[in-house]
Amino acid sequence: MKILVVGCGKVGSEIARDLAGSREVDSLIAMDASSQNLKLLRKRVPRKLQTVKLSILQKTQFHDLLEKVDLVCGALPGRLGFDLMAETVKTGKDTVDISYTPRDAFLLHRKATEVGCRVVPQCGVAPGFTNMCVGDASRRLDQMNSVEIFVGGLPEKPEPPLNYRIVFSLEDVVNEYSRPVQVIEEGKRKKVDALSGRGHISFPGVGNLEYFLTDGLGSLPRSYPKTREMHEFTLRYPGHADMMSTLQVLGFFERKSVKIGGVELEPRQVTIELLRAVMSRGSPEDFLALRVEVKGLSRGKKTHLRYQVLDHYHRRSGISAMARTTAYPCTSVALLMGRGEIKETGIVTPEKIAQDERLFRFVLSRLAERGVKMKMTTLAHEKT
Repeated sequence: MKILVVGCGKVGSEIARDLAGSREVDSLIAMDASSQNLKLLRKRVPRKLQTVKLSILQKTQFHDLLEKVDLVCGALPGRLGFDLMAETVKTGKDTVDISYTPRDAFLLHRKATEVGCRVVPQCGVAPGFTNMCVGDASRRLDQMNSVEIFVGGLPEKPEPPLNYRIVFSLEDVVNEYSRPVQVIEEGKRKKVDALSGRGHISFPGVGNLEYFLTDGLGSLPRSYPKTREMHEFTLRYPGHADMMSTLQVLGFFERKSVKIGGVELEPRQVTIELLRAVMSRGSPEDFLALRVEVKGLSRGKKTHLRYQVLDHYHRRSGISAMARTTAYPCTSVALLMGRGEIKETGIVTPEKIAQDERLFRFVLSRLAERGVKMKMTTLAHEKT
């Protein structure tokens, strides 16, 4: 395979490193608009790698690059993810993308089907791997009644007052805290406020964490519209949601510019830059806590399925838990796609892939080989 990785930040660089280590990948092109990102990547990936300093806005050069590869892995910030997929579909290139773009990837379904290419959007950890867990659960259950997803990447040594450190795009973190949240409640799809629905959860190996609603279900409500309840919650250390909610109420996440001393400023951009300094403090060691709870009926019995992952910073390689758990679902699906294992054309969701037990087992085996282990528990006769 010849693969193009677009975006070589915290996660994209690990996608590139992991693919370069595969015997199935003959060559790898890494593309980024940042010379520094590419320089750091060349130190980590000495073999099979070609780097190109380029933006997807440079469409002619980008299309020329696409002609040289078999498939694409996208790892750009959410605001650019849809544009990337739109360009790869124009050239008929199979694509696996990790970005959480606010635009609906299914807008590209008809065109992708016409040209015969496959696009797997939102294929990171959440949405992405969490969707795969739900897809597997849908295969095991005759009826799926509720889906509750809890996930968060957190520092092992939190520093007050925010007790959070950047583990992926800060712009996308702020989007999580401010974007309306898609949920299903009492069988009806609706949108609610981010940072609402707060509570506390005890996570084994971690302790007490708080949770709050964020817009991380991705394509799940579309795939399983008959589910009665469906929510995705972000995990943080207790107290974090109160501080972010205060910023939101005061208008610090607003996009509408304000004039200060004759200068137009966007509060959101100012906030991101101020948070960047505070959220970069402390040591890089992190962990990723993930739990997916699915309840329904199996052979007439109330059944509760629990999928759980706790991954830690890899000290020997210096790779964050967030980068590992986001990159490896993407690289695993890319290899499946390159092998021709994903037959369906158009937009193919992660949950659709995991409905095939064999394909989901392949993803799980690759994660386990890299130390990311999932524990699945079946609890029968539980009240739904």
